[in-house]
Amino acid sequence: MKKWKQLALITTLLLLINYFFSDRLNLHILYNLMVIFFATQTFVLFKMDEWIPKEWFIQSSLLKIIIRLLASMIFALVLITTYEDEFNLVVQFLSIYLIFMVFEIGSALTNLRRN
Repeated sequence: MKKWKQLALITTLLLLINYFFSDRLNLHILYNLMVIFFATQTFVLFKMDEWIPKEWFIQSSLLKIIIRLLASMIFALVLITTYEDEFNLVVQFLSIYLIFMVFEIGSALTNLRRN
C-alpha cells in the first residue's frame, strides 16, 4: 500500500508543479500528458506484480524496467514527430522518466532486501 501512496504523491507533485510554475519553468504543453502517461505506466507495472508468481519476482523486476524503457521510447518518438519544440520536450520527458524510474527501482530494492 505504501508504493501506491508514493505513486499518488509523486504524480500530484508533478502536476502541481505544472499548475503553479508553468510560466517560470517554461514547461511544454504536453507536460501533463507525459506525467499521466508515466503514472499510468507505473500503475500497470505495479499491477503486474500481482499476476506474476513470487518465485519470478527478480526476473519480473528486470522485465518491468525493460517494458518501461521500450514503451517510453515509443511514446517519446510519437511525441517528437508530432509536436514542436523538440528539445524542451525531450528534456522534460527524460526528467519525468528518471523520476518515475528512480521511484520504481527504489521500490524494487526495498522488496529485494533480506530480513
